[in-house]
Amino acid sequence: MVEICSETENMVEFKNPVACVMQRSDKGPVLGFMPWMQAGDGPFVVNKDKIVTTCAVADEVKNGYNQIFGAGIVVPPKQLIVG
Repeated sequence: MVEICSETENMVEFKNPVACVMQRSDKGPVLGFMPWMQAGDGPFVVNKDKIVTTCAVADEVKNGYNQIFGAGIVVPPKQLIVG
């Protein structure tokens, strides 16, 4: 995951990149984050022809990332209200 700062036709500038890794816990495997680039603080620039893939991120993963780098706001899951 990363926060995109700016983008042109040929490059993407971003900050706070993390790699997602599976970790063991008492409750079984959980998703954790580790720094993507430990030698720099960013922002980082990557040419678009070097990007392998992009994807939408699950809300649970987004919430974990926002707790670390964002305002700490966690979006609750959407639920159907019945009554």
